[in-house]
Amino acid sequence: MFDPLAYLLENISWYEPIYNIAWVLFMVYALMLPPLLLAVFKLPILRDVLPSRPWNHQRATYRYLVGAALVIFGFRLIPYWIFNDKILHFLGGGIAIALVYEYFVLNFDLENGPGIVSLRPLRDKKPALLAANLILLLLFASFFSVFSELYEFVSKYVMGYQFDSSGFDTWLDILANLAGALLGYLGLWGWKAILFRVRLSYNNPERNSSHGSDPHRKL
Repeated sequence: MFDPLAYLLENISWYEPIYNIAWVLFMVYALMLPPLLLAVFKLPILRDVLPSRPWNHQRATYRYLVGAALVIFGFRLIPYWIFNDKILHFLGGGIAIALVYEYFVLNFDLENGPGIVSLRPLRDKKPALLAANLILLLLFASFFSVFSELYEFVSKYVMGYQFDSSGFDTWLDILANLAGALLGYLGLWGWKAILFRVRLSYNNPERNSSHGSDPHRKL
């Protein structure tokens, strides 16, 4: 009979303890840091710089962060000899980054808000809106990738754990994160467009979907 606990223990034993610590930390970060950042931008001095949505809206979109944490958890269970480090960065890290980015897009209301980062002029220009989101996603994914590689650097040179933290490996990790984030966001964008059309057809069977509102603001 399949024992999930034994499977979990067997797979995490492939890695040094520092990898397992990182695995847990990145899940915690995905669940806690985005809401904390939104709270920071509710301070009076930052409120007009990048206004965030009310807390009830943030709770409704928290599922994106739960999804990011579950992605990190799920891909971490795959043995290293099946999916190596770069594929884990591409799939696990990339998809998680895309989900966290979408959480920020919705809660900072980038497509309608008056903050310093606003995509409002592109609302009705879907190709340009997608391109702008991909550019912002690359910036966000780059920040996340630098943060994760800094963790490896400190773990190796301060705490003494062994990582393959050569310049070549670092750049491969970053490129894998960026490529995975782009692929994950394109998939999310397509899924939301399909879901929007399905809902529109269900609620307004005689209307053409082109007369509806932006699907990427509602979900």
